[in-house]
Amino acid sequence: MTDSHYGVTLNIYACGACGFLFCPGAGNVTKYYEALEDRLYEATRVQRSRQARRLLGVFKSYQPGGTLLDVGAGSGILVEQAKAAQYDAIGIEPSRWAAALAQARGLAVFPGIFPQAAPRSSYDVITLIDVVEHVSTPVPLLRDVAAHLSARGIAVVVTPDVASVAARVMGANWWHYRVAHIGYFDRTTLTTALEQAELQPIAWHRPRWFFPLDYLLSRLARYVPAIDRVIPVRIAHSVTVPLNLRDSWMVIAKKANS
Repeated sequence: MTDSHYGVTLNIYACGACGFLFCPGAGNVTKYYEALEDRLYEATRVQRSRQARRLLGVFKSYQPGGTLLDVGAGSGILVEQAKAAQYDAIGIEPSRWAAALAQARGLAVFPGIFPQAAPRSSYDVITLIDVVEHVSTPVPLLRDVAAHLSARGIAVVVTPDVASVAARVMGANWWHYRVAHIGYFDRTTLTTALEQAELQPIAWHRPRWFFPLDYLLSRLARYVPAIDRVIPVRIAHSVTVPLNLRDSWMVIAKKANS
């Protein structure tokens, strides 16, 4: 989840019909996520909690309460913040390690994959935060999301934008080109995927992220060697940096014709 080997990917192909960029050689990647452990991800929990609250602040205006399912919940950061915002929130996470961390915090994050591990048949909010770019069959996943939404429910999808200015400027060195990402969306292809899944986009936003400064400096060192040594580590870790490079989409969608 915190891979910094930017520009390292599987072979990427473009669909001749719609332009969607994908890695057909990835196959079934579930087994890799089931065994995943990422301690650096958990070390940035405070900052990622701020990020989750920011996302909640956006989609809460479209669905202010009810049942919430976070697909790819990690260690339960969004679930924890959603519960604090009065949602009846649960999560599903393939990583056994991450699900166990969430459960140790008293959070209802179930190990497994969606929809098989979903304990309910219907939710008012289903979130997929940085998930669809990791799966080999995104449209069937989105169809399952549509099938599990309540009549008034919304889906919240966040994913990198391969057509963003940052992606075009950085080219092959863009930080979202990484081996774990096997599908690359822009607004057009994401809209197409949602519509094929019978989901209708109703709002588009550019999400903001929060990172400790030492985390960002270590990433920048991929481009500017030794920059991570400019500021003492103790100071850098205590400083949180809000970041919006406008290279991700957050789309709110509802069931088509609902």
